Amino acid sequence: MGTNTSSGSGSSSSSNGGLATAGGGQLTTAVPKELRQKVSQMIAGIQAGVPDGSNVAVGGVVLAKTDLVNELMQISSAYQAIDAGVMAARAARSQLSAQLPGFHKQYTGIKDAILALLGRGNPQLAQFGITTSNGSKPLTPAQKVVRAQKALKTRALRHTMGKVQKAAVQYTGELQVAVNETAPAAPADETAPAAAPPAAPAAQGTAAVNPTQ
Repeated sequence: MGTNTSSGSGSSSSSNGGLATAGGGQLTTAVPKELRQKVSQMIAGIQAGVPDGSNVAVGGVVLAKTDLVNELMQISSAYQAIDAGVMAARAARSQLSAQLPGFHKQYTGIKDAILALLGRGNPQLAQFGITTSNGSKPLTPAQKVVRAQKALKTRALRHTMGKVQKAAVQYTGELQVAVNETAPAAPADETAPAAAPPAAPAAQGTAAVNPTQ
């Protein structure tokens, strides 16, 4: 005879794998990441701990042991389907990565054939997704000089000269350097004889002349 047990969780789940409800409303909360592990543990516990032929009341609905396992297996199968999809996507990406060089070569060959058929610069190439370039208008000599001068000014403002250019920048003007040096006074020698006083100036006058001589 089977035994009836009540989960008392207040949630219900249909036997056909429908969404669970709580308080009469549909659950909209995110599924926890650890739910898959909990489901696996619950399946193992039911298979080992619930006697065969037992009935369990879940939210007012009586379910047999096999029904419980089947409902949980539906959740586990959903995870397994995701795993299979992820593995298939990885395999497809790996295969595409290996085929990309060949795909690019094949596309380039077809593109070159269309260009040869219609001719470069043909406006109809836009229908094939091929952009055409009319080419830049050649500059006049005056425009080239202006462009070069602008580039030099821009490099000077941005201080983007290279090592070679910086090494070539040297001062080439003339320099005038004045150096003033004052010789120090010679120290006095105490052992040297004193200098003689300057001689007195000779007396100046008129000599007397004896007229009798």
